[in-house]
Amino acid sequence: GSQVVGALGERVKLAVKATFLPAGFPASVPEEYARYQVLNIIQDLSSNFRGILSTQAILQGMGVGNAGVTALAATTQMVTRDGCSMIGGLLFTAVYSRTFSRDVKRWRLFADLINDAALAIDMV
Repeated sequence: GSQVVGALGERVKLAVKATFLPAGFPASVPEEYARYQVLNIIQDLSSNFRGILSTQAILQGMGVGNAGVTALAATTQMVTRDGCSMIGGLLFTAVYSRTFSRDVKRWRLFADLINDAALAIDMV
């Protein structure tokens, strides 16, 4: 009974640690890693929430819910927009990928800022 539940709980805990934490945590990372990860998770959650709101605004702008607009038309517009975004990302990476490893922090900040700007534009 309780030993099985305890053993299962311990296995789940170990699996979660192995999945989400770096090997050797906490000894293998700098002191500020945990604080960074908390802030990073908050930023990721807020970006995802903004993405949901943005998608809702885009779909409403395409007329989803309007009897005169078909789901196919909205889907076609969405696929075209996403396709252009992917092509742009690939082209950008092809041009600038050699500099990524030299200045990781700057590129991470740039990626976050450009993503935030894109989500804001989507909502407009």
